[in-house]
Amino acid sequence: MKRFLSVAVSLSLLLTMTGCAGKEGAKSGDSAQSKVSDTDKYNVDDMTFEDVTIRVATKMGGGAEDANSAYYESMVKKFNEMDNGITVEMTNITTEQDYIDKLSTDFAAGDAPNVFYDFGGSRDLDYVAAGAILDLEPYLEADPQWRDRFLDYWEPGTYSSYGYDGIYAVPWSCYQVVLYYNKEILEANKLEVPTTFDELMDACETLKSNGIAPFQVGEKSDFRFGHLHTVLSLKKYGPDVAEQLAKREMAYDSKEQIEIYSMIKEMVDKGYLGDNLLNMDMDQEDAKFKAGEAAFHYDGSWFAGTAADSDIFKEGKMGVARFPAITQEYANVDMGGAADAFFISTLGATDEEIAASVVFLKYLTSEEYVDGLLEANANTMAIKSNYEVDNYLLNDINTILSETEACKSDLQNYDTASHMITTVRAALQGLAMGNSPEEVGKQIADTIAEYE
Repeated sequence: MKRFLSVAVSLSLLLTMTGCAGKEGAKSGDSAQSKVSDTDKYNVDDMTFEDVTIRVATKMGGGAEDANSAYYESMVKKFNEMDNGITVEMTNITTEQDYIDKLSTDFAAGDAPNVFYDFGGSRDLDYVAAGAILDLEPYLEADPQWRDRFLDYWEPGTYSSYGYDGIYAVPWSCYQVVLYYNKEILEANKLEVPTTFDELMDACETLKSNGIAPFQVGEKSDFRFGHLHTVLSLKKYGPDVAEQLAKREMAYDSKEQIEIYSMIKEMVDKGYLGDNLLNMDMDQEDAKFKAGEAAFHYDGSWFAGTAADSDIFKEGKMGVARFPAITQEYANVDMGGAADAFFISTLGATDEEIAASVVFLKYLTSEEYVDGLLEANANTMAIKSNYEVDNYLLNDINTILSETEACKSDLQNYDTASHMITTVRAALQGLAMGNSPEEVGKQIADTIAEYE
């Protein structure tokens, strides 16, 4: 007996039982949008609001020590002081899995936030399929200047391959997974920056033999192996691997995938990734690299901004390079693209709340907001900006990005089964617990069988 009940089914039942009624009798889902047929109703800038409260859920908030979080919280406060009739209530959960779990629970309970941050793809497919997400395309068409502010990174919010036309999210930041390195450590050990995976493994062996940690990975944050799995698969098999896995043309227990798990397993067993994998999280991993306690650090381009507060960055001792090649044909294929996106839920929302949500979304993606964000925490964004970033790592990353031939995000984002990213990450974590590559493949395959 299959144990999986999709969020889409739960939402469909919920919408049917409530007659698609939102608050105060307004319609939600497709019905909410069908009532907004007049072009003027998409011009939310001309609307007036009176005591409208919208709830916004993100993974960005959580403390003044995080420059991105602190900036977001300060700008929401500024928005709330505008006296425009809209008040934003923030929910900020910094732990990714906790955030994902709460979001899915809220949707299933019919209590979704009005605006929420997520990664798109299959993770949000159930919500789109249930008619619980606003199609933003008419709002973008009504305001070409707003639409033109975005780079061509719409993938997280487009679902045409699943049979849904429209644009269901606006992209936020963009990224690429690259290899950061400590110049001083490499020079002291007479090592060149590796350009191939074999060179990286040789460098790791030299460093380990000399008593130096090649990497210190915080797999307590389970996306760390998830990202490594994605970038290794892309470097080995090219960008088509995303569709091949999604369509089950390449199985997760196939010899091709076993080879990827084996590469990670070898790094684990040889101690290249560190000795405290499951007791250290991403923040601790970042801190150790910034303190000079590891030679390498694979991470997204977003790390360049947070690295700027470290002594080794200030002393010019950090460097960045494209993640090393495995198959030369795919040397310039990388994990990356739009990192995240913002969605608007129509579930239980009034037309006025939906319009107010679009107003807030425009504020988040405005030139003022983005330029201020880049000043507070330099990053690569999917939104155009004229702000000149004073960060040598980001300048090098932008050069790498300009030469990239293809990018894909987490491979599981292309899967129609929304459980896949959690399933794969949980199985990969087993590599740090002593599980074999074959056991990892079997765990994923068995879980897929339970759901399908």
